[in-house]
Amino acid sequence: MKKIRLIWFFLIPVLLAGFLTSCEKFLDVPPQDLLTPEQHFRDKYDADAAVRGIYGKLLYLSSRYVILNELRADLMDVTGNADVYLRELNLHNVSAGNPYADPTEFYSLINDCNDVLHNFNIMLKDLKFSKEEYNQRYSDIATLRSWLYLQLVIQYGEVPYITSSIDQVDDLDKLTSGDFPVLGIEAMVDTLIGVMESLPYLSLYTDPSFRTIIDGFDTRIMFIDKEFFLGDLYLWKGDYLAAASTYKNIMVRDINQNNFDSYKLCFGEPYALPHFNSGYIRYYWEDINSILNNWPFMFYSPQTADYYCEWIWAMYFHDNYPPGNPFLELFSKDAGKYLFKPAQSIMDEWDAQIQQNDFKTDFRGLGGSYQIIDGDPVITKYISTYDPLYPFERGGQWHLWRTGGIHLHFIEAANRDGQYKLAAALMNLGIRPTYGVPGAVDVTYLERTNLPFPYDFDGRSAGPSQIPAGTRGPWHRNIGVRGRVYLEAREIPPADSLLSIENFVLDESALELAFEGQRWGDLVRIAIRRDDPSILADRIYDKLQRAGYPEAAAVREKLMDRANWFLPLNTGN
Repeated sequence: MKKIRLIWFFLIPVLLAGFLTSCEKFLDVPPQDLLTPEQHFRDKYDADAAVRGIYGKLLYLSSRYVILNELRADLMDVTGNADVYLRELNLHNVSAGNPYADPTEFYSLINDCNDVLHNFNIMLKDLKFSKEEYNQRYSDIATLRSWLYLQLVIQYGEVPYITSSIDQVDDLDKLTSGDFPVLGIEAMVDTLIGVMESLPYLSLYTDPSFRTIIDGFDTRIMFIDKEFFLGDLYLWKGDYLAAASTYKNIMVRDINQNNFDSYKLCFGEPYALPHFNSGYIRYYWEDINSILNNWPFMFYSPQTADYYCEWIWAMYFHDNYPPGNPFLELFSKDAGKYLFKPAQSIMDEWDAQIQQNDFKTDFRGLGGSYQIIDGDPVITKYISTYDPLYPFERGGQWHLWRTGGIHLHFIEAANRDGQYKLAAALMNLGIRPTYGVPGAVDVTYLERTNLPFPYDFDGRSAGPSQIPAGTRGPWHRNIGVRGRVYLEAREIPPADSLLSIENFVLDESALELAFEGQRWGDLVRIAIRRDDPSILADRIYDKLQRAGYPEAAAVREKLMDRANWFLPLNTGN
């Protein structure tokens, strides 16, 4: 039974090609071996197969997601092995036939989501599964469809918004014929917020069908986190209190069952595993040979409790089932074509960071996010589980959302909502040192924010001689985004705290989340918010200029016009 379910999960895009086609196609006379929707959507188990089928097909978008969001931004560069189409993306000079600008795969999956949602409604009406079973599955697929639309609109600027299944999603003329509304970023965000706020269920799956172990993979974080995505939509909208509130709901979530360090960026004693912290052996902080760089373990750690303190959404590639790990092809020198490398600009920034012992470098850079292999920088976040001694073991993980990211998004929202001190605390060294007073005896109102939700953080850790003795606030182990990799705190100028912190958030997001598919959206969102194209244009110019591209200045000039940020909406034909 376990093997059957695994095959369903990974091979479902092929096996269910019939029922994931549109309703109109079933009006034609089908081949004898083609099943109709009525033969597929019969009960809860068919509904579960449909959900797994959607996510199985999503895996095929993983490499496109990373390429579009990272190569077009400022942290990733092409190698000499890249083809002309990848070079076009890197230089923002995309031709009409560039296959990476083809939206068909996105719309194909959206069309599948529309078909599944339509049939879920029919199943509910026909009492083929319960209201609770419907709520969880419908809300999941509707959220995933909304996430796909957000990805499309930040890449293309404006896209057709289609919520019913159609024939031939590769027919661009039909998509843009005027039969469907074409939404820009702002209108799309408003529409998607409306969809999300109307959903009947925003929590994690509780149904045992989706809280299980499949060939060693715990499925609890394989499905999109609906609250995280809604928080992101509020962040794009500029509803910062709502964004911070939604993120905070996740940050206090106990996914590990009585492990209250979940999603809190907590220290370990000494600086070592757990919690993927990096630093030095205790009492040897001045000894360069005592380094303990455990931050990158999160990308190849087994699924321990510490793993679930970090990861919010991740999907897995299995050795024996398609699509395999596509990131080996993109990044590996041993098992792939080595098409991409870290941009010189981000490597320089990692090297320039100052640690708390005044040593220079960032544990998240060399030895963290990339390695030097045969003299070349190689992005290792996605391929760290691969061992050349076992060339046929090509599984891996698609990293989507994690604790470092939700903290940075919360910081962005809190800062915009005027909570500068809190934003700086979470970015730098944590709640307790920021709100504490050295030597204080009474910490009743110290080491805590004393603010209402979602800005209520209690970092108290009172000793037996303090008041109130023995108090341990839920955030007493929090050490901040920079603290967990032993970096010194960023100094916040009081005169312009809002813009300074927002700039630091962009800088810190680059250092923390490089190559994970977040970067293009971060640049676009903040550039639009501040009505300042230079936020995006300058960073991409810096990437190209430091790498020696003669086109750097021309690309910057082009990107100073928002209309030139986006891909041409074409099908690559």
